[in-house]
Amino acid sequence: MLKKLPHFLVLSLLLLALSSCEKEKSITVNENNKAPEALLANEFVVRGTTFNNHLNTAYIYKVESDTLTLMDTISIKEKAFTYKGISNQPEFYAIKVDESDVMYKFLVDASEINMFLNTNLFLSSTSSNSDTQKVYFDYKSKMDDFDYKERALFLKYKSPQTANKRTSILNTDLENLQIEKITFVMEFIAANNNSHFTPFVLKENYHSFSTENLRKLHDTLTDEIKNVAAIKLIHKDIISLEEKELQRSKTETYRPMAYTLSGPNTNGQTMSLASLKGKVVLVDFWASWCAPCRATNPNLVQLYNKYKDRGLVILSVSEDKGSPEWLRAIETDKLTWNTHILDKNKTIAFRYGVESIPYKMLVDKQGRIASGKISGSTLENRIKELLNE
Repeated sequence: MLKKLPHFLVLSLLLLALSSCEKEKSITVNENNKAPEALLANEFVVRGTTFNNHLNTAYIYKVESDTLTLMDTISIKEKAFTYKGISNQPEFYAIKVDESDVMYKFLVDASEINMFLNTNLFLSSTSSNSDTQKVYFDYKSKMDDFDYKERALFLKYKSPQTANKRTSILNTDLENLQIEKITFVMEFIAANNNSHFTPFVLKENYHSFSTENLRKLHDTLTDEIKNVAAIKLIHKDIISLEEKELQRSKTETYRPMAYTLSGPNTNGQTMSLASLKGKVVLVDFWASWCAPCRATNPNLVQLYNKYKDRGLVILSVSEDKGSPEWLRAIETDKLTWNTHILDKNKTIAFRYGVESIPYKMLVDKQGRIASGKISGSTLENRIKELLNE
């Protein structure tokens, strides 16, 4: 199941709100801005610089969940400052300057971190040669890009010219962007399964995944990362969720609601699964270039002609890249029903976990998934059962 993802922008605003409510503590100003020659075990150093002559004081906070802890107050001298600390594992910190409530969030680990404070603190930046920091920079850059795209969508559909259609179009575009983001996160975790920053990624996106996907992601991690405290807690939750789902499957026949499914039909208009509620829907993932798919089409035609008057609808979801071959295959194979969708970006297939085609599933009259990946004589028998409900 796909859900909304937390954004670094949202957390930044949360930090701003929290910092404005917290009373600042009186801490002795660190007068020594000269960094040590070498770092001790688990020690980190932040070397800050700025072009702004008017910045005087930096406030360093540790970020733990939604809590900010003021760690130190440092003088900015000659447009530079240094802050040292101990980091047994990667942690998030935040910095604000002078009387401003704006904060810049950054990651620390046992390394040397160079920071540039922009006059607009949101535009500040850090750099480090540590492997963990490099993974973090890659992730943050991509997530910032997703946030930018989301804001651009909202601005695009504020136009009066799109007033009538903007809500449905915006929702569709946001949903596609969400799918793209979740795909990136899954691939990122798999590619960085040995990084000590990956637990942050999994924790941040935890509620965006089904139990099955959480299990898959957890199992891709190396043994070292699985032993990180945050991952151990997530694993306990996964086990609990799996036990609940197993118990529920034993006590009742559970049918999850089908995900939102929509796309352009053969006339270029939007066709959706929701519009077919009240019917038994055979969702068929196929493509013109898929020989096994084409081989099953005669059987689909027979099923459609046999049960269409009793309430069976076939929703064909094509994975073709272009329309000409798709439309030609529909005509050649005599797929006469008008419920066809083109899924050329594979977003629908991804959402339903379709890794290979042909792939057929059944949705009941209430819009719930009644059978996943079904074929042969079992398919027809199940259709008859659902039509009789």
